[in-house]
Amino acid sequence: MPVADYPAGARLPTRVIEDFEFVWMLRGRATFRSTNRDIVLTPDVLLLVPPGVEHSFDWDTKRPSRHGYVHFDRPDLDKRVRIQPMRDPLRGLCGYLLSEERAIDQTIDFMLTVIHFGSPEPDRRIPGPVRLAIEYLREHWATMPLRRISVAELAAAAHVSRGYLNRLFQRTFDLSAATALEHIRCARAEILLVRTDLTAEAIAKQCGFADVSHFSHRFTLVHGVSPSVYRAHPVSSVLDHPGLRGLNRLIVEAV
Repeated sequence: MPVADYPAGARLPTRVIEDFEFVWMLRGRATFRSTNRDIVLTPDVLLLVPPGVEHSFDWDTKRPSRHGYVHFDRPDLDKRVRIQPMRDPLRGLCGYLLSEERAIDQTIDFMLTVIHFGSPEPDRRIPGPVRLAIEYLREHWATMPLRRISVAELAAAAHVSRGYLNRLFQRTFDLSAATALEHIRCARAEILLVRTDLTAEAIAKQCGFADVSHFSHRFTLVHGVSPSVYRAHPVSSVLDHPGLRGLNRLIVEAV
């Protein structure tokens, strides 16, 4: 599940998408703006944005915010903006069983899946020092701006040497700790480039780069294109790497 973090006052400029998008706040508030209506989003509501609708988002003006989102295609769906409370998903599903005859089979299948799989268990294959490193990143990168964290600092938090931490990261995520730390910050920068109108200078600051030149240089080395080109044509992500995607999920979950 993609997750996006924003500094206070960030904004997604007016856009039109070609598929459907679910959006739900995980922390903070936001305002969805379209021609017909403005909707305040809080962590207890689910928004469905259809294709072909001009809209923008104003993310929380007072504090950093986080939201989850997912894009999908469903040609049979009505192309209207929809919002639904989701204060108690289980109660809602049970209520749906009582009121919607046509969806009983699908709802039961979903509830059986939830019961069968339950909550995801921690991956026991992750070594203890790597777990400590992830907890440290989770604590210090919970909100923007991100502070630059060195391998030495992370190794100290994990109570191991830098070399040993690098070997553990390589074995667990197929990336050195140094590469993983930089690429996670680049992943945050990707989101801000594509989903906000923040300047490159502001993004550099929010993602822990020394200045805009340093940000542009490192981002270009990692992606093969400059931040400005990526903003116009975001073809790929550092999170396409399975190891980095797994690490990012571990950092953002439960925050």
